[in-house]
Amino acid sequence: MEAFDTSIEFTERSQASVSWLTLERVGYIVAGLLAAVLRFAGLGLRPLNEAEAVQALAALRFVDGSFQAAPSGTIPGLFTGNVLAFTLAGSGDAVARWLPALAGVFLVLLPYGLRHRLGRGGALVASFLLAVSPSAVFFSRSLDSVILVAACGLAVVVGLFNFVDFRRPGGLYLAAAALGLGLTFGPGIYTILLLLLAFVLLLYLQDLLRKPGPGWSSLQAAWGALRDEKGLGAKAGGVLAAAFGLAAMTFALHPAGVGHAADLVGGWARSFLTEPGGQPPIYPLLLLLRYEVLVVALGLVEIGRWVASKRSERQELAEGSLSLPHTAFLTFWALVAFLVILISGHRPAGNILLVVVPLALLAGQGMERAWRWIRCAHVGREAALVALAAFGLGIYLYLQIVAYVQSSGGATVSVAGITLLASSTYFVLAGVGLLLLIVLGGAAWIWRGPRLLLSAGWLAVLLLLGLWGLKSMWGPSFAHTSDARELMILRTTSPEVRLFADQLGALSLEEAGDATTLPITVEATTGPVVAWYLRDFLQQSVVEELYAQPGTVAAVSLAAQDLPIGETFRGQGFTLREEWLPWGLGAKDAIRWLLLTETSLPTVDQEVVLWVIGEQ
Repeated sequence: MEAFDTSIEFTERSQASVSWLTLERVGYIVAGLLAAVLRFAGLGLRPLNEAEAVQALAALRFVDGSFQAAPSGTIPGLFTGNVLAFTLAGSGDAVARWLPALAGVFLVLLPYGLRHRLGRGGALVASFLLAVSPSAVFFSRSLDSVILVAACGLAVVVGLFNFVDFRRPGGLYLAAAALGLGLTFGPGIYTILLLLLAFVLLLYLQDLLRKPGPGWSSLQAAWGALRDEKGLGAKAGGVLAAAFGLAAMTFALHPAGVGHAADLVGGWARSFLTEPGGQPPIYPLLLLLRYEVLVVALGLVEIGRWVASKRSERQELAEGSLSLPHTAFLTFWALVAFLVILISGHRPAGNILLVVVPLALLAGQGMERAWRWIRCAHVGREAALVALAAFGLGIYLYLQIVAYVQSSGGATVSVAGITLLASSTYFVLAGVGLLLLIVLGGAAWIWRGPRLLLSAGWLAVLLLLGLWGLKSMWGPSFAHTSDARELMILRTTSPEVRLFADQLGALSLEEAGDATTLPITVEATTGPVVAWYLRDFLQQSVVEELYAQPGTVAAVSLAAQDLPIGETFRGQGFTLREEWLPWGLGAKDAIRWLLLTETSLPTVDQEVVLWVIGEQ
């Protein structure tokens, strides 16, 4: 059980007459702006993948009147968002991803509602961690429901904690609205509901079997307040129903969306079945270590601190009269979500967000505690100097490791006239750097004792992991957006699909005088990605297979097919989809891939061919 700062509300009321724009609120504005830039800048940089194209096409076909009901597999919340966007702004890659990007910004601002629990600084730090989180940024820039589920799940938690702590109806309404929307956004919301119910059950069993605890008592008091306030439960239920109905039924334009929302329950249950060709159980763990090592490390340290404090009788007495234990809940959330991901047969990369969000909140709380400890130790300046020196040595070590993995087996370097193998030289230089780090730690211990060593080590690790986190965020979201060698991607639509669409547009302009009016024949097996990028070509004839020569100037099919086109058509191939798997790499190749995303080129998984009538 943890304390929460009840003076926040009083302090803010007293400061309101002076200035609304406090330094804390400026911090949240900066975090929100940073999140918005990272999520909306170049939002259409990466072509839509197959799953994204399926969702985008469903909304586009509904808007243009091609069909009246979305196909099976449509996620109703995404469908509603894109129907609205395509109606107002037209279709496009960036437009299709607007809702996840907006949800990503909303997720960053939600810790503001838990600052009475995490601490003012802790909540603000959690916001910045979520703003630059590699997985949160990447999936905010994808037409994927996982970021929407994560935002709705955290909003439910924020709303419930505010209602339990302050009895604010607004908290209950927030939780109800978030739950209503979450039920339309993806099957992951049922994982969050599962862990919420399981945590409540644990509190009840603790109260029943051991001793009455403040956690269960606070829930009972909140339930009593809900029943005592006339109409509050009905209003919250109305908010939930309204949010669900509007999102699921596309503002009453698509009633069948309720059925699609109900299908999400079955989708969640089926995710526990073994998926042929799915990722191994180690995959989510590798994702966390490759991209979210900063959040994972800081979150685990805070969990360790909390576990250690629970063993202290003094700590138990200090917290004995307090409310619902938020650190215990966040720890339970992270552990249960990770276990659910491990035992699932379907392990998409985005599921790690359900683990990253609670760990980010714990990391923010832990960083505030650590900073207070450093200030109380009165070693701030000395710790900063030692940390900067350790940071420089850490960068030096990283560069030596990079040089080693990039060196070839027979490469040599000359040092003081002596010729040495490059690999051996880089090992020696890395050893020198490691030795200097040990000497630096010993000097810090002798200078000011273990407090300086711990403070400087914590700051140095924070700087190094923070820099690695920024690099990990930049790769899949900006530098390598279509590189299948990114562990978070592995299978992607090739940028050549846009070149394919441009070539067809140029042919249409040449043959028909307009970039989109050329009659074309498209084989249905080309899939949703090709259909999305040819969406503006209105004179398409879609056939199951090209059994005979098409009656159009151009035709589109997949490669590696024996088509009866004869010698009257010439074809040009374009890579449609690439994939790459890291399993089976050697030690040196694996390190080079993890550090630099450099290894063998991705495999061309699918190729599309543009056939044009004419002489070969």
